[in-house]
Amino acid sequence: MRRSRPVVAAALALSLAAVLLLGACTSPGGTSADPVADSPLKWGVFVPDDSEPSSDLAVVTQMADREPDYVLRFAALAEDAPIDRLEAISASGAMPILSLEPWVPGAGVDQPDYALSTIADGDHDADLTRWADALASWDRPVLLRFAHEMNGDWYPWAIGVNGNTASDFVEAWNHVHEVFADAGASKVRFVWAPNVSYPGHTTAFQSLYPGPATVDVLGIDGYNQNGDGRSWTTAEELFGPGLDELRALPGGKPIVVTETATAEGAPLGTEKAEWISGLVRFLSDAKRVEGFVWFQADKEQDWRFNSTAQAQAAMKLALARFGS
Repeated sequence: MRRSRPVVAAALALSLAAVLLLGACTSPGGTSADPVADSPLKWGVFVPDDSEPSSDLAVVTQMADREPDYVLRFAALAEDAPIDRLEAISASGAMPILSLEPWVPGAGVDQPDYALSTIADGDHDADLTRWADALASWDRPVLLRFAHEMNGDWYPWAIGVNGNTASDFVEAWNHVHEVFADAGASKVRFVWAPNVSYPGHTTAFQSLYPGPATVDVLGIDGYNQNGDGRSWTTAEELFGPGLDELRALPGGKPIVVTETATAEGAPLGTEKAEWISGLVRFLSDAKRVEGFVWFQADKEQDWRFNSTAQAQAAMKLALARFGS
């Protein structure tokens, strides 16, 4: 997730309003009675480690009226593998998505010690081997998202930052994959996840694709923002071009939207509810897309789907209609 996202009435007749919002989301030439998608859409969530009720998975499940299929966690390469947390996620029935970040969190993008060439050259093999051994010993399925949003400009591993090139990324990725394979971490599936295109901040990601031999799942991140040089956009406008690019890559891998959320619009609650409904509707029809992960945090702005009662109702009804 990019670290700077600008922030964009009271709910009346919430259930009716959410139903109307969902009913308005029809395919071209369709009606509000469009059938549920043939392949149910999975959903997941990232929740921060804080004391907010909205960060409790049990509360999130109750608000969405649906248990998450994925739970996303972040960890820095120098940290230990959070096996207890992964075990709890797995025991709940969800698939853990572990975003492994080669950096010192909070130290900015200028971190040459974590340049991609240092990873490819084996300078971080002690940490990588420790992670690989831990996940091999745990021996449970996990989706490993290494160095995500590499096509942006806001992480030390990004292309153009710390001297990183596209070939550096491919070499680093394949080296990491090799370390995990050598450790026997056979239940780790690798998720390659660029960001949607932001003019002036991202590079084309086709040259960054390591190839189907070392990628198991294609991911993509994207947030609807209103500011910071960006304007309000629909989910289809936000993800459509990137999903087309992913589908054009060799290998035919499954796709997961690994991070998404939306800012508030105006009037408060209404536009966010409409956006959530449109997102779930669009992704449920998108070829090869298996699911999405909602960034359930009040951080740079309030991304949570329960930031307003209308938005929460829209998520609940959308998952009931299009989810598994």
